[in-house]
Amino acid sequence: MYSTALWLGWVYAFFKCVYFSTAALPLIFKRELMERNLISADAPRRRSQMEGVKWPPVLVGEHAVLAALLAELETTQWLPQAVIEQRQAQQLAVLIRHHVRHSPLFAERFKAAGRRAEKSDSIARLRAIAPLTRHELQSAGPSFFAKQVPRSHMPAAMVQSSGSTGEPVEIRKTGLNQLFFMAFGFRDNFWYRRNFLSRMMSIRSHVEAIGEFDEWAAPTSDLFESGPSQDIPIETDIERQARLIEKFKPEILLLYPNNLSALLTLWETGRFKIPPLKHIKTIAETVSEDLRVRTMKITGLRIEDVYSSEEVGTIAIQCPESGLYHIMAEALIVEVIDDKGEPCKEGQIGRVVVTDLHNFASPMIRYVNGDHAEVGGTCSCGRGLPTLRRILGRERNLLVKPDGTRHWPPIGLIKFQEVAPVRQFQFIQHSVDRIELKIATDEEISAADAEGVCRLAREALGTEFNIELVQSRERLPSGRNGKYEEFICRVT
Repeated sequence: MYSTALWLGWVYAFFKCVYFSTAALPLIFKRELMERNLISADAPRRRSQMEGVKWPPVLVGEHAVLAALLAELETTQWLPQAVIEQRQAQQLAVLIRHHVRHSPLFAERFKAAGRRAEKSDSIARLRAIAPLTRHELQSAGPSFFAKQVPRSHMPAAMVQSSGSTGEPVEIRKTGLNQLFFMAFGFRDNFWYRRNFLSRMMSIRSHVEAIGEFDEWAAPTSDLFESGPSQDIPIETDIERQARLIEKFKPEILLLYPNNLSALLTLWETGRFKIPPLKHIKTIAETVSEDLRVRTMKITGLRIEDVYSSEEVGTIAIQCPESGLYHIMAEALIVEVIDDKGEPCKEGQIGRVVVTDLHNFASPMIRYVNGDHAEVGGTCSCGRGLPTLRRILGRERNLLVKPDGTRHWPPIGLIKFQEVAPVRQFQFIQHSVDRIELKIATDEEISAADAEGVCRLAREALGTEFNIELVQSRERLPSGRNGKYEEFICRVT
């Protein structure tokens, strides 16, 4: 006969599995589903993964773990910011102890920080550790990575990111990092109340060919029954994209901001029908205020933006209520620092410095990712997650004036269409007084129109610049990572 203790142990283990897969999920969705009036017979149904069980659904294995994490995130987002910072500090202390022991390069960085970093149990003490630049990460070599990773975090794999700078870096990430990435993807969908049975279209890089599918991609399709989806490579001709959109009729459209801008231009002409969209989600590039205004005017929808990077995953999700960007504080500490390395206050702009609290393979601690952002304040939605007001772009998107000062070029305010039919533009600053302006138009514009375009550019950037206009009939190319930048500074 089985002993009572052994039997109780099995019951307890099985209860944990069932709890995380059936009891935890309603905690995640109850509030959202009630608000959306989706607790009904036609609501999207969760999938069951236990043999012989169709309803109520029971998840097992890694999907049950994901469900449990989602349940925790439903709670942690509402914690006061002070409590979130306390819990971040607890996780930070564990992370730093691990990398001091297992990453030779980080051990040197930590030692150089001196006594101020010894406890490393607060964000303030974290600042004693010198920031890690992209160039330093490139030069680090194998000594950067941890020689040992907890088995429960595995598997681990190398991920390469070129960012917008064209400077490739390699990061080793774990299954735990992927778990948080998937969880934040669900959080984004929950916040915006996207129906998983909707028709989803994704236009992005790293898609090899146009494909149409019966359901959404994993992990959504792992947990839920979902509607049809279509993937389109970002390199696809924009008019072909518009025809595919017209045929597929997506309700949810995921794409890069520059791609959205090109589609808006086509929809404005009336040659292509605007699909029955309910959500427009943007990724990868900076969203300008001008693009937000155009999108609302043409489609009647607000842009729903996500700020992320290959190195650390989802950094912030735009709040559907306020428009601020909520930092994913359960996984990251995000600092915004000024030129002296001091933390910026609300409304100030500075460099973004990120610490990944769950990467035990690569010490992504105080990593300067090259982006600039404006610090936000308390959000009206009630979440305790800290905020960014705006993500402005990268270091190389700053204009250099002849006197050596640098600032953000106000190119989003230029109305080229008032003087010429400009479909797309890009500024490239080659020296402190010379800027190349590339424009894409359907046909060559007149000399008078060309002068008008240059005049508007000088008015926005400064009369001290020599503007060299280059016209193109083709769409201006994106970078190697699929991203497009409207302003690039090549001044050293």
